[in-house]
Amino acid sequence: MFGFRNNKRRERYEENSSFPERIVIILTILVFAAVVLLCIFKFVFKEEAPEQITPEDYTQFSHENDFSRNVYGEVNTPNMENTVSDPDDPLPISCWGDSYTISSDYTTPSYVAYLSKNAIRICYNLGVGEGSLEDIAARQGGVPLYVAPMDIPARMNYREIAISNEYGHVPNIDFDKNSGFNPCKIAGIEGILSNFYGTYKFTRSASGFEQIVLEPTPVVTKAMELRRDDITVLFVGNVANLPDSAKTTDIYKKMVGFLNTDKYLVIGPIRGDINKVKEINSALAGAFGNKFLDLYSYLYNDAPKEYQISVNEKDKASIAAGNLPANYINNNSFSKQGAEIVGKKVSDTLAALKYYEQEKK
Repeated sequence: MFGFRNNKRRERYEENSSFPERIVIILTILVFAAVVLLCIFKFVFKEEAPEQITPEDYTQFSHENDFSRNVYGEVNTPNMENTVSDPDDPLPISCWGDSYTISSDYTTPSYVAYLSKNAIRICYNLGVGEGSLEDIAARQGGVPLYVAPMDIPARMNYREIAISNEYGHVPNIDFDKNSGFNPCKIAGIEGILSNFYGTYKFTRSASGFEQIVLEPTPVVTKAMELRRDDITVLFVGNVANLPDSAKTTDIYKKMVGFLNTDKYLVIGPIRGDINKVKEINSALAGAFGNKFLDLYSYLYNDAPKEYQISVNEKDKASIAAGNLPANYINNNSFSKQGAEIVGKKVSDTLAALKYYEQEKK
């Protein structure tokens, strides 16, 4: 009898103890079902990227309106890097670089503006923010980007593309300032490169025949067609935007080799890791000889005496550590005084190389 009662109690205990477990199992099933339904809903009703780029977005990325915009600091000066040079004008100067080539703001002229004033000719400002040397070389043409095999639709629908250079570097292209990139060409078809929805896309400028790209093909930028004959200045000021000295030298050589002229000037970095600055400047001096300008040494040693630049006690400690006088710098670009000094120095260097002589007719 006692055994019977014990069995009943055990059954009730097991029944009561299994009740929470059943609740947990049921709740787990319900949550899993809700997640599955949510995924199905998102898959069926997900927002998809439009097949066509809008006219407004096309205008933004093609920079069709840049002639009415001031994009690099020179007051009332349009963005003209996509213009064909007038053969009757003095040979223009194309200046490639990072934030030390463009200006710090819309009220501060860039060094390129002062270069233009001193050289008495058009200077194209092809600087972009904190662009790396490889990104700049992709625009200039020395180390072009290659698009993976793809098909370009007959209509103006954009096509997602995969691009990288010969080093396997995937670019980080800043389209806020055109800098001679768009409109570009792939397999002879003109269009624009954009970065909608987190990936690079190509949109042809006009409908035509479908084009099948069967092998890696270079992206031909607008600057690659228009800026190869100009006097060319290559200058990345922030050493953080440069690879090691060997690769930096190799890329600059390829950029120089892409030009249709021997009228060029390579300028070394001026800010960042001082040891790396000096190492790269030494390598570039050995590679390019008198067509290299050690701007860091000039600004550090000679310019303060020439322009009687005064520094306070705080600046003296920074200068003693190898940094440039703060008078030259405004954030990650040149101050007005710095830009004026650099523009004059670059112009004098180009003149000493006799680049202003025997202008094209």
